[in-house]
Amino acid sequence: MIKYYSINGEIVPKEKAMIGIDDLIVTRGYGVFDYFRVFNGKPAFIEDHLDRFQNSAKELGLEIPYSRAELTTKIKEVVAANEMDKCGVKVILTGGYSTTGFSPGTPNILMMVSELATYPDSYYTNGIKLMAYQYTRETPYTKTTNYLVPIQIANEIKEAEAMDVLYHDGTYISESARSNFFIFDHNNTLITPDRDALKGITRKQVLAIAKDHFNVEVRPLTVKETMAAKEAFMTSSSKAVLPVRQVDFWRINKGVIGENTKKLMRLFEEHLEQYLANH
Repeated sequence: MIKYYSINGEIVPKEKAMIGIDDLIVTRGYGVFDYFRVFNGKPAFIEDHLDRFQNSAKELGLEIPYSRAELTTKIKEVVAANEMDKCGVKVILTGGYSTTGFSPGTPNILMMVSELATYPDSYYTNGIKLMAYQYTRETPYTKTTNYLVPIQIANEIKEAEAMDVLYHDGTYISESARSNFFIFDHNNTLITPDRDALKGITRKQVLAIAKDHFNVEVRPLTVKETMAAKEAFMTSSSKAVLPVRQVDFWRINKGVIGENTKKLMRLFEEHLEQYLANH
């Protein structure tokens, strides 16, 4: 059970964790975050997550109040306080208290520990369905706290009997609401979009693994190519490698999970285990 959060470096009981309502993250939704999994007290791929967190803060003109070493220490402190072998950690940097109600102030930094997100085994054995949706995030290369659109269309996704959404601009695929997207074409080439897509950490790891086994292309990916894909899957810190069997009305590989995707699922889990063993 989660007992503690961290607010500006102070470990506090979860129910007493709070910031003022005049923070820009409350009044304007202005802030950035990152999320990673922890196993046996070890944050997975923490170096890459902190790189992205720092870059996101820089893009929004926010200054992280700690050095990288201090940030790592405080993350480990809140994990240790909750005495959990496995958990998720979300680190949030807010816009800060604004004197004008519009301009950023000194940021607050929040660390929220959570139970690890889990998904049904059937998602990994049978794949999931996505609902295509025409939309491009305002800051696609920055991990901000703005999730207005996927929350707003949650009922549409549910009515479509989809697990999540797949964004496109009418011609090109970009990403899912909280995940990156990949396909294998019929030449067994692995393709992932570089157009309006967040540079995900699991995406980065999968690309590094895949280059030793497949031809890999990071480039604009069209809707037409996706419809004709041999295989498809999505990646994120919480989902790892999650097969996609269908997008809207078109089924991928007749709804059967492909061997290439299965191979990458296995390789990624082995890669994660090796990372944790070495750290």
